[in-house]
Amino acid sequence: MTQMKKLILLPAILLASVSCHERKPVVRDTIPYVKQLAQDSTGTFSLIETYRQNGSRGCIALIGEPEACYLLASEFLSEDSVDNIDGRARTDRLPDFAGETFDVLMDLYNAPYIRMAAASPDSLREVTVRNAVMAVDTVCYSNALDPGSRLPKSRAKVFVLASSLISGDGRFDIDTLFKMAGREALFVTPPDAMLSSAERSGCRRVAVWAPDEARAAYQEAARAYPDMDVTVVSTTGNGILRPAFRDMLRLYRSRHPSDVLDAVLLDSFSADLEELLAEQEHIHRQITEEDMAFDRILAPHFRFIEPKSSLTSACYRLLRERNLFTHNIAYPTVRYFQTEENRDGDFVLVEVSPAYLSSHQPSAPSYVPDEY
Repeated sequence: MTQMKKLILLPAILLASVSCHERKPVVRDTIPYVKQLAQDSTGTFSLIETYRQNGSRGCIALIGEPEACYLLASEFLSEDSVDNIDGRARTDRLPDFAGETFDVLMDLYNAPYIRMAAASPDSLREVTVRNAVMAVDTVCYSNALDPGSRLPKSRAKVFVLASSLISGDGRFDIDTLFKMAGREALFVTPPDAMLSSAERSGCRRVAVWAPDEARAAYQEAARAYPDMDVTVVSTTGNGILRPAFRDMLRLYRSRHPSDVLDAVLLDSFSADLEELLAEQEHIHRQITEEDMAFDRILAPHFRFIEPKSSLTSACYRLLRERNLFTHNIAYPTVRYFQTEENRDGDFVLVEVSPAYLSSHQPSAPSYVPDEY
């Protein structure tokens, strides 16, 4: 099998700082691939038409790049921050997602998304739809090169998109396909989840530290929070985390010199929070004039908000509101899959063992490679 590709922490891109309240909603159309599927009543579209939200039946599908999905799955499996009986915010020594099944769809074949998002956005949109279709399909493979190696799998009841790069147009295309078939797709995405976490924490002014290619997804999500001032800040440079954080603050301060930040939303599943908190503490000591300037724009209750805990919290609330929990008293179960190339040069979904993942999963990077 192909070895896992190492993903990056914070993609370095063209320098930009854009307010999410500066642009009007964009009217958009779905991609030709979705229209093509809708015209074929005997193939994939038939699979969507037979899709049903059967209460608590089905799995929670995590979809995205390999490392993000792997880290997010670990968060879901170990999360214990609420009481499973009444939903109150307290540990009860029982996993919050007890009894649930997770299908972790790691898109190895198409990663990293940042390159596709920059070079061919419509291709990434098509990939996102295809991954969602595989999530609701009932079959996968044990060997990408053997068409006869079919295995049964669960159908997704919720899509957790583990990348902001597929959370805007990609989500729209999935939603459009399901609506064409008279069905509903339920989503949890990093932009929605982190902005919800910020609002629930009382934040009113936040910066989103994200690649420019993800800006539209955050702008769209921010429209659901009209009382929150949201600015997307994209940085460039050598990518060392602590200096990059300072670059982000410089950009924000140049645009909003008198504003005070309540939070920074991290568009990264592998960001080292300890490093960032250490840099925040260093700034608070006000050793240099720049430290003092930065300290003035960080609120006393300033916080970092990251996607993993935000997504688990948002998914828990969604399942509870929709009564989609299995209510089984058992540990959550997980199956891992990755996209691999088949004989036709296309990609299919292949189940992989946890042992294989343990030996191939790279450690979380602490810097951005220079080629970005």
